[in-house]
Amino acid sequence: MPYRFTFDLRSLPRSFFQELVRAAYDSRVHQKIGVIVRSLIKKFRIQEITGLNLLDAVALFEDFLEIQAVNIANRDKFHQARGKRVLFLPHCARKYMDNRCKAIFDPQIPTYRCQHCSPDCLISQATRLAEERGYDVYVVPGGSCIPKILAMNEYSAVVGVACGMEIKLGYQVLEKFGIPGQAVPLLRNGCAGTWFDLEELKGIL
Repeated sequence: MPYRFTFDLRSLPRSFFQELVRAAYDSRVHQKIGVIVRSLIKKFRIQEITGLNLLDAVALFEDFLEIQAVNIANRDKFHQARGKRVLFLPHCARKYMDNRCKAIFDPQIPTYRCQHCSPDCLISQATRLAEERGYDVYVVPGGSCIPKILAMNEYSAVVGVACGMEIKLGYQVLEKFGIPGQAVPLLRNGCAGTWFDLEELKGIL
């Protein structure tokens, strides 16, 4: 379920996201999440930098803050998990969305299998990072196929990259399966050319 608006947060300072994470550590965050988000939006001039209106910015960063809070709550279980791990990546972050991308599509799952045809492709880089750490990697066209993949395999922990709304739905799926997860939200959304912070993903993996 994508947002009804587009955003590109790549120009935001890293200190903004650091403050967002610090806010998520506050045990009382859920009682004042809207206040915290509005304060950060004003402090970092988010509307001016991103062009988002206030309501969209608040909705987006309330999701970001909630995701960080859930990441923190699940982190110990995630690190303690023993067994096979899996990474879900969004296919819209591929460098090419046409036949220049050599990823092999498996319609049965459905998923793309990255063939590393473009070294500067974000999906190629993320896939390589995860596979070096022993993860299975699925480049998925949407979150609806994730329950099927989890039902077919015995994964002990999950990492997902998606837009905030998809991540929130994904956490509900993980709760049903009893699997701890960590998530990295997209910093640029859309149907193609989406983007996420590879360093943040690396830190989680």
